[in-house]
Amino acid sequence: MKSRLQGLIGQLSNAVWMGTFHSICLNILRNESEYVGLSKSFSVIDQEDRLALIRQITKSLNIDPKQFPPKAYLHAISAYKNTENYARNEEIEENYHLLKTVFQAYQKELELQRLVDFDDMISLCVRLFNNFPNVLEKYKDLYKYILVDEYQDTNAVQFRLLYMLAGDDGNLCVVGDDDQSIYGWRGAEVRNILEFDKVFKNVKEIKLEGNYRSGKSILSIANRLIENNTYRRGKTLEASSEKEADVRKFEFNNEYEEAEFAASTILKKIEEDGINPADIAILYRTNAQSLNFERALKMANIAHKVVGNIGFYQRKEVKDILSYLKFSSNKRDAQAFMRSIITPKRGIGNSSIDKIISYAEDNDIDIMQALNADLKFLAKHRQAVERYISLIKNIEDIESIHKKIEYIIDTVNYKEILKSSGEEADVIDRKMENLDELISDAVRFEESSGYSLADFLASAALVTSSDEDAEHSVKLMTMHAAKGLEFKIVFLTGLEEGLFPLGNEEGDANIEEERRLCYVGVTRAMEILYITRAVNRMRKGRHNHSIASRFLGELQFGAAFKFNKGKTQNTFTNINGNYADYIKNTTNSQKKEYNNDNSAAFSSSTKVRHSVFGEGVVLFSEGSGENEKVTVHFKKAGIKKIIAKFLEPA
Repeated sequence: MKSRLQGLIGQLSNAVWMGTFHSICLNILRNESEYVGLSKSFSVIDQEDRLALIRQITKSLNIDPKQFPPKAYLHAISAYKNTENYARNEEIEENYHLLKTVFQAYQKELELQRLVDFDDMISLCVRLFNNFPNVLEKYKDLYKYILVDEYQDTNAVQFRLLYMLAGDDGNLCVVGDDDQSIYGWRGAEVRNILEFDKVFKNVKEIKLEGNYRSGKSILSIANRLIENNTYRRGKTLEASSEKEADVRKFEFNNEYEEAEFAASTILKKIEEDGINPADIAILYRTNAQSLNFERALKMANIAHKVVGNIGFYQRKEVKDILSYLKFSSNKRDAQAFMRSIITPKRGIGNSSIDKIISYAEDNDIDIMQALNADLKFLAKHRQAVERYISLIKNIEDIESIHKKIEYIIDTVNYKEILKSSGEEADVIDRKMENLDELISDAVRFEESSGYSLADFLASAALVTSSDEDAEHSVKLMTMHAAKGLEFKIVFLTGLEEGLFPLGNEEGDANIEEERRLCYVGVTRAMEILYITRAVNRMRKGRHNHSIASRFLGELQFGAAFKFNKGKTQNTFTNINGNYADYIKNTTNSQKKEYNNDNSAAFSSSTKVRHSVFGEGVVLFSEGSGENEKVTVHFKKAGIKKIIAKFLEPA
């Protein structure tokens, strides 16, 4: 971008501030460090060092790292620093064990070591401008024109920064696509773009409806799909050229057939049509779905690469469980032993593990025999060793492979292992989904090949040894990872309720983000789009009948589509160019009430609980007394309108 700008205006381009929100804010903090209590020579602490610092603090406070992992504190602090509460220097909520104490100690250490972290940069700039209007005026004079890309992905603090710099009538140009806002779970606030002209004055909207990527038939179904969303400004994409495109829908008996179809079709496109494998992508909703496609492509000898992740059998959680299977099958497998004996940690250190393996090798016996020997250095660990031996023997005694896997996951309590490592809830869920898919893969293997554990492990090794030449390989990725990319041929897979859209959410907000994600997937295709689903899909080792995704009906394959350029659908109430009112109507707002008479039973942002829908956050309320209705965004059920008396504080 800098080189293109230099080509347009020459050396004047050097005077333009260009960068991410964080990099520009870092420059401002360096220039104005004394106003925010920073040394001019302050440094930025990286994520690894942040975690190490928090480990030191929690250890000094005698906090049990197994019960309260340092990573959990890191995530909580990071989330807090991306709120306006932190920018206003308000106290962090004590929603985790000794969080305030840990946070205060962490901040003190940063100050002593003259450090800021990544999450400080934007919020400290907002705090700087709040506390020192003269500094704000300086930068408002400096930044006469502000341009922002990917505006639909901005969060509340980033919006606040822009509003302060531009005011409600400044020269602010933002580019974004509300139909591609797919990061709500990461804090992005789609209202920033939807309500732009309600906050800023004299707004001119220019719709970029010409699409240079996809052919007409692809854009037709994309337009039909996204029109089902209520929360959007509205636009209609049209192909900027007359290039042909082909959209096809396929339904298969199961996910195995779905993957085989993708592989055989790709092979034909490569061998007969000369398509470069790098021009082909397989998209899916969850990472766990990659396994069947990896195996099918491997069997067809098609080079492929999993983008944004590693291959299924290389994922840590999968390797952890497989290590038990490998060691139970081969008692001389030192790598499998080393991995399984420390998952979970049993108090047996690396030195002892090395001695066990050396003893087995020196005496030409297997590792299990070494464990049963009277080794003095294992005396204090004997109980842990006996439990491990018993676990391996029990695995051997179980006949079916998938039952072995279920037994290992349950016995070692793998979900607790993930929790104790401080992983975030969504990461834990994703890893447990991979283990569910491992169970399903074992069932598929048993149904087709019998019960040979050695053959199952060999098949896993075969999938693992794939060619990952990125320049000449088919790409496998989730819809999220595909954003911003384009391919001549795209396979959009797994269009089933509960998978895509994900889960069983009925709330409008969740479904609308899922629909935007589907829209992103559809519009990655340039020439050919294959959309597939399986009538039956295995979940956790059990065959389940799948219901066709609602998106399949909304895509309206083959129906005539009337392009209607310029159509706009405004979905929110007028806020009359007032920042305070805008914040009041934003889900990220704090301590605001939506009832005009301040009579709401629950103020906005209050955490509440419902007997059926679980925990949620209040958006706003209407009415009063017995008739008061509260609109709540529930974690799992989405947005619901509930009578106030049926809610209680969480």
